[in-house]
Amino acid sequence: ILGVAIIFLFSFTGTILPIILKKNILFGSIKIFGVGIIVGVAFIHMLIPGDQLLISNNSPHFFKEEHPHFCGALVIIGIIFAHLIQVLTSHILQTKVVKKKGKEPVVYNDTEKTLSIGSIKDISESRPSTSVTTTTTELCCLDEKDFDNIVDKREKQIVFYLVELSVAIHSLLIGFAFGLSNVNKIIQLTFALVFHQFFEGIAISSIFLEAKFTRIKPYLVMIGLYTLTLPLGAFIGIIVRESFNDDDSASIGIQGCVDIIASGILIYDSLANILSHHTDSKIWNTMSIGKKAIQMFCFYLGLFMMALINTWI
Repeated sequence: ILGVAIIFLFSFTGTILPIILKKNILFGSIKIFGVGIIVGVAFIHMLIPGDQLLISNNSPHFFKEEHPHFCGALVIIGIIFAHLIQVLTSHILQTKVVKKKGKEPVVYNDTEKTLSIGSIKDISESRPSTSVTTTTTELCCLDEKDFDNIVDKREKQIVFYLVELSVAIHSLLIGFAFGLSNVNKIIQLTFALVFHQFFEGIAISSIFLEAKFTRIKPYLVMIGLYTLTLPLGAFIGIIVRESFNDDDSASIGIQGCVDIIASGILIYDSLANILSHHTDSKIWNTMSIGKKAIQMFCFYLGLFMMALINTWI
């Protein structure tokens, strides 16, 4: 129980730190370090252990004998799921924003009349071409920019939800395994999980801040969900420790499949949606080569930290 409390404290600290430092010049490096953590968790702490579970001696016959390389298919399922969610939500968001923008009034300065966006064309036909063309273009560009910003913000929030869901599942499984552990291994596991949860908390919080939530409720949900999932899994493990059969083939198969599918979600979101967008942003393109090198070093450091922690777990 003391080990769970210590892990909870460090998980909470990890999520709070980026929020405190979000206006600091180091935030970009902290964020990219967090992305490295997430990628490392996906490959090292979820994909590989999940594959090892599916080909272990006590795994279901379907995975162990008939399809020993089924891990790849499960990763693809996770990637396809994440991509499908992104495509569908992006389409829905764009449709909603277009409908909303079409109903909003726009003030035309020259005539001081309130007009709908759809009536700009009517103005252009009734006003002199030289002045109206400029005003109409400015209005359209402004509206398009607002549209892109709204959709981009919502898409980043969807990405965060998927990452948070995958990490929460992973933390729950780790906590459950921690609760089932022998007393002799508790100190070593606690030490490793303290670092694991702290750095992963930094990663989750950094991605959360990138999504630009404005209300306090999402902050509380993010912090609460991340900090409580591992302790919850640990308490469940402690409760069922005496009756749980860790050699049961069904439980091994389920745990392995869930871990691998969740890793596919994290791999897609961290690389395709977060890292790729970060290194293709306007801020990144205006950076000096030195600042880019520092941020990429932080990304690789995050990967290395997860690899190092994996040797202790």
